[in-house]
Amino acid sequence: MTDLAEIPRRILVTGASGAVGTPVCAHLLRRGHQVRGFSLAADDRLADASVGSLGDGEAVRRAATDRDTIIHLAAFPDPADFIDVLLEPNVIGLHHICQAAVEAGVRRLIMASTLQVISGLGHDRPVQIKDGVAPTNHYALTKVWAEEAGRMVARVHDLSVILVRIGWFPRNTKEARHLGASSSGPDFYFGHDDAGRFFERCVESDTPAAGESITAFATSRPARAPRLDMTESRELLGYEPRDTWPEGIPFAHE
Repeated sequence: MTDLAEIPRRILVTGASGAVGTPVCAHLLRRGHQVRGFSLAADDRLADASVGSLGDGEAVRRAATDRDTIIHLAAFPDPADFIDVLLEPNVIGLHHICQAAVEAGVRRLIMASTLQVISGLGHDRPVQIKDGVAPTNHYALTKVWAEEAGRMVARVHDLSVILVRIGWFPRNTKEARHLGASSSGPDFYFGHDDAGRFFERCVESDTPAAGESITAFATSRPARAPRLDMTESRELLGYEPRDTWPEGIPFAHE
């Protein structure tokens, strides 16, 4: 079993060729970690990468072989039909990831959730993790299930698990313009550069210990008033956001 203090880590990143996965993989490689990608499409930016579907449990298990850390980013990322679109990648695929992590002896499992799990809560003060969840669509509901699955894996199988509620991460110019035009978007913004730094802390932090889990918000600095309580991110993971909208955007946003 690998000591969590050991660097470099042997990391599997699912969704490595996606919007979040691309800057995260690049940042972790610069940190000296060994990164293996798993995506639906080939990615020649990674020397170690495999193509496969989350619905293929055997492909997921092969990708997890000899890894000590998994960052699970792959999913259908938007509200959609539950049965036809969301079920395989976000529910069945998540199950395959958790099973593969246990079977491979992974020490730390880092799983992407979303701020949409709290979209039904009021915002008269900064939302705290302890306020619970209030999803308003089936995509968010799959992420609530993912969070509970992660906590169960930590509790039952003695893994160190981090559940990341990712903020408004613009994937392209169109989404960046939508965010910028939103009255609240810049306060929930999560920049590409900050994404690399956040997942660096998830990989390298001493906490949580084996058998424990942390749920944390992942955003950049709010443009105006804080909307989220970042205590867990700062105090448990050591993450300090640097960017404020529109800093950290690698493409046009106006």
